[in-house]
Amino acid sequence: MTKFRFRTSIWLVCLFCANLKAQQPDSLAPVQAAPLLIVEETPDTTKKPGFIKRIWTKDYPNPRTAVLLSLALPGAGQIYNKKWWKLPIVYGALGVLTYAEIDNIRQYRILRDNYKWIVDGDPNTNPTEAPYTLLDATSMRQYRDQWRRYVELTSAGLGLVYILAATEAFVDAHLARFDVGDDLSLRLRPSMQATPDSQIAFGVGLTLQIGR
Repeated sequence: MTKFRFRTSIWLVCLFCANLKAQQPDSLAPVQAAPLLIVEETPDTTKKPGFIKRIWTKDYPNPRTAVLLSLALPGAGQIYNKKWWKLPIVYGALGVLTYAEIDNIRQYRILRDNYKWIVDGDPNTNPTEAPYTLLDATSMRQYRDQWRRYVELTSAGLGLVYILAATEAFVDAHLARFDVGDDLSLRLRPSMQATPDSQIAFGVGLTLQIGR
């Protein structure tokens, strides 16, 4: 009987130990990975447009932008205002005046040098090409001064065309935003007013109506 109880006790102890071992977590068991959180990037709507795009979209047409572009490059203001047909006029005037300026400067330098050769007192430096060999010092100086005035005139003409192109671009951009709709009307109407001496004066009045 005692052996039976002893064996029973051993069997219960072994069963209890096996139960404890079964309850311990297996360190080699695969661990389930946590799900990944995917964050979608939202487009940045606050990004500023490029410089060129801002020129053509912000307050278009902007007179200030038109005149600055024209001052930076003649004809750029007309391109900004989309008046392409004015480019041949601008560049035609600039091209003609530039050609005249270069030719006048070349001729002035030739006359200047030949005049120096005549008045320097050295016979070895006298003019050798016609028609400068047929001119004396007085005539050479007159021609030199005349071509210097030509240079000044063509330089002034280039500056005038440059300024006129910028001014035209500014005015054209300004008028493009001017309201010329049906709400504007200019009318001539008869007018009757009292004078200081209690007389009545008749005339014509000019009325500008803005809006309905």
